[in-house]
Amino acid sequence: MSAWEKQVGGDHYKKYKIQPMDYSMQNGLDPLQHTIVKYVTRFRDKNQPVEDLRKARHCIDMLLDIEMNLIKEDEEYYHNALTAASENNS
Repeated sequence: MSAWEKQVGGDHYKKYKIQPMDYSMQNGLDPLQHTIVKYVTRFRDKNQPVEDLRKARHCIDMLLDIEMNLIKEDEEYYHNALTAASENNS
């Protein structure tokens, strides 16, 4: 039996046609995206549905922080580039 055909520590993914790890790898998801998929997929299968949803939300909050910082960095970069360009043209 291959590692992809077994699950250690429960069977909450066995009923799904595709396991979250396989889905994530085939779609090139980053670790935070994978973790969100994992928690949202299994939240009704374990005895802690609210906790798993909170974990997923925490990962979403981390992704939002990353994306908002990237946008801020892009805005600063373009602002600085435009400022430098206008100073060079003066």
